[in-house]
Amino acid sequence: MIIQFLYIDMLKLPVPEAIYTDVVSEPSEEQVAMVEALGKRAEIVRKGSVDSSVDNMLKITSDGRKLGLDQRIINPAFPDDPESKVNLCVGNILQMWQGGEADKLTQLVFCDVSTPQAAVKAKATALDPHSGIAKPFTVYEDIRSKLIAQVVPPEQIAFIHDANSEAKKKELFGKVRSGQIRVLLGSTAKMGAGTNVQDRLVAIHDLDCPWRPGDLAQRKGRIERQGNQNEKVHVFRYVTEGTFDAYLWQTVENKQKFISQIMSSKNPVRSCED
Repeated sequence: MIIQFLYIDMLKLPVPEAIYTDVVSEPSEEQVAMVEALGKRAEIVRKGSVDSSVDNMLKITSDGRKLGLDQRIINPAFPDDPESKVNLCVGNILQMWQGGEADKLTQLVFCDVSTPQAAVKAKATALDPHSGIAKPFTVYEDIRSKLIAQVVPPEQIAFIHDANSEAKKKELFGKVRSGQIRVLLGSTAKMGAGTNVQDRLVAIHDLDCPWRPGDLAQRKGRIERQGNQNEKVHVFRYVTEGTFDAYLWQTVENKQKFISQIMSSKNPVRSCED
């Protein structure tokens, strides 16, 4: 039996040209202070001065990832930094939305942290001044409310998490392809493989960095795809300097370089750069 491997660079499919943009946000005073606190926690864990059930490196890196996304995930009482990467993302979404209004061009926002589902389990909550009921903070709701405040119609914004059945997903994807829904937010797991909405897709926003290079490939595979009517598309990647963000992006990039040396139709190699 002969097995043939078909590599992406052999297919030469007609896909749009992708323009990559790194959007860098300066950390706020609160983020700087909390990064320092995370470092102290890590030092205590390394010394074995705390039981692993109380604190460990997994918890620290998880908190670091949340902090790099938005400080209000850690503590909703923290101020909304106008220069945070979430707010920079909102600005870019709005700009692309306005520029693509005539052709009903669409966008995807990828965020694996602070999802609507995570909000249900969130321990840190903010008090809703209207009802007096504790209301969890999520980046998803924050982005949606800010876009609506900037005149984006609510019916043009959707969360992939609201489509909790195959029938609802099919209907949702159809609305994105037709341009009825122009901004779709979701996680890599829910909006990766099988999400065929490329027809009018002009931009994707990587608001956070996934753990695996394969997840990043799934994200860009939504827009660098045959059937996209746009000749040029945009991939925005957001990072908060001085936080866990930079480390995670660098780690994933190094992993991807290693994998790319092997998964290529070019002359095979028996060794790869470290």
